Amino acid sequence: MSAEKANSKAAPKAGKDTIYVDVDDDITTIIDKVVGAKEKVAALVLPKRASALQSIVNMRLLRRSAEKAGKNVVLITAESALLPLAGAAGIHVAKNLQSKPAVPVGPEAPAALTPQPPVPEGADEDEVDDKTATLDYHRSIGELAAVHAADEVITLDDKEEEELPKPKTPKSSAAPQAKGQKIKKIKVPNFERFRLMMIAGVVAVVGIIVFIILAIFVLPKATVTVQTSSIPVSANFTLNTSDKFTSLNESANQIPASLKATKQTSNQTVNATGQQNNGDRATGTMSFYNCNSADTLSGTDRVVPAGTGVSANGLTYITQQSVTVSPSHFTGSTCKNDVKSSSVDVKAQIGGAKYNQDSTTYSVAGYSTITGNGSKMTGGTDNNATVVSQADLDSARQKVTSASTDDFTKQFEKQLSDQGFYVLASTLKLNDPEVTSTPSLGQAASTVNVTINITYNVLVVPKADLRKAISDTLSQQIDSKKQKLSNDDVLTGANVSIQNQTAPAAATLTVTEDTTAIPIIDVAQVKKLAAGQKSGDIQAAISGWPGVKNVNIKMSPFWVSKAPKHQNKIIVKLEQVKG
Repeated sequence: MSAEKANSKAAPKAGKDTIYVDVDDDITTIIDKVVGAKEKVAALVLPKRASALQSIVNMRLLRRSAEKAGKNVVLITAESALLPLAGAAGIHVAKNLQSKPAVPVGPEAPAALTPQPPVPEGADEDEVDDKTATLDYHRSIGELAAVHAADEVITLDDKEEEELPKPKTPKSSAAPQAKGQKIKKIKVPNFERFRLMMIAGVVAVVGIIVFIILAIFVLPKATVTVQTSSIPVSANFTLNTSDKFTSLNESANQIPASLKATKQTSNQTVNATGQQNNGDRATGTMSFYNCNSADTLSGTDRVVPAGTGVSANGLTYITQQSVTVSPSHFTGSTCKNDVKSSSVDVKAQIGGAKYNQDSTTYSVAGYSTITGNGSKMTGGTDNNATVVSQADLDSARQKVTSASTDDFTKQFEKQLSDQGFYVLASTLKLNDPEVTSTPSLGQAASTVNVTINITYNVLVVPKADLRKAISDTLSQQIDSKKQKLSNDDVLTGANVSIQNQTAPAAATLTVTEDTTAIPIIDVAQVKKLAAGQKSGDIQAAISGWPGVKNVNIKMSPFWVSKAPKHQNKIIVKLEQVKG
């Protein structure tokens, strides 16, 4: 076994600890790891973006804590952002575990750092222990780990450290430097800057190519505005409508019509406000006198049937039996009231104590010459209750008809329009509302639920038939080969009114329409003529068309002098001018 191998086996374990710092480790955790290191030298392998050491305060705190614990800290990192902070705190930094540590230049540090001796003066390198150990800034982290130890290759992954054979020392490094001899430095190219310049150049070239493509093929467009003259045209005619007509007959001015109906059902809950006395009804008896002179002369008797109302003092009673009344005698023109009928029972029309009254004279409903002589009325009692009144039903109906009728009719007309009908709104009629209630009228209740049904009827004609009748009438005034109506839908400007209505589904309509006619311009032909042409050439080609008053061309962006060759990049606008 060679001496070299023997020395290799006898070499002590590296006197340093390699500590890997996690991204989420805070400064307290890092300090604890350094203080807990078993060896004198603590090499902190930092991850990228080590946030805990992005502060000068944390850097100085790390150095102070390491010095108190008797540790030498070396940061293993290549991040340029950490170097000034480490330099300001006086902490040594190495790019990797084989690089020589150095204190980086701080924000206010001199350009060159003064190296320190590897061991205290007068001490033997073999006798350096943990108390006297210092950093040798001319050695790598592996050489600082232990004296006489083999070089150690440390990777920055999660694998365990492996001891590798000591590399051979290059002859150039072993050769002594001659006194006064200058070392020739080799200038290393800055490949990072070169790479950035290459990327910037490629981006610039691509940007120029993209701009050229946009400028030539994408951005250019042209707008051709053709102003045409229009002439007024109008129509005024009548149409007879009926549900008996099955199709449009323009020669006879007949158009089919139909009566459309719908029902609106609404519910309203209102408070019952009626008052009804459910007490006992007062009763009594009554006899009658007939003072009709004609009956006296003719000897005619009158019969007052059962159920006849007799009234006095604003109170009405009902006869319970029929009675025959003979005429009384007269002295001159004065009735003697000397012939009295037999007595009949009467009863108050409703309960209530107010119907209890003394005997008096009563008028008889339907018999102006007959009077009643009533006895004292007794037995009426009070028992008032709240009931459903007619006023309650009328109030609920008024709420429905005033609040929701307009909205309902608009929805009804829209529904018919969507179905292809032209609604003659002036013929809209609604029947009297049908009102029902629960409880019913006169029943005792505090609230009442009222249901109102309203039926709507309106006369309609097919849109297609009315549109054809108007278009045909207007087309008779223009040359359909060279002109067309300016309105795409003649119904939008039509005015249709009811002249007279002879039946719910029969009426005479008055139709009027005022519009204009414009020349027929072929948009596809305009685009074809304009493609790839200059403004003057486009104007010259189109201005001569019949009905064309003016042609305006607008091209964009500003550098475009010709219309694009692709027709989809050309926009054609048609404008009407009075002419």
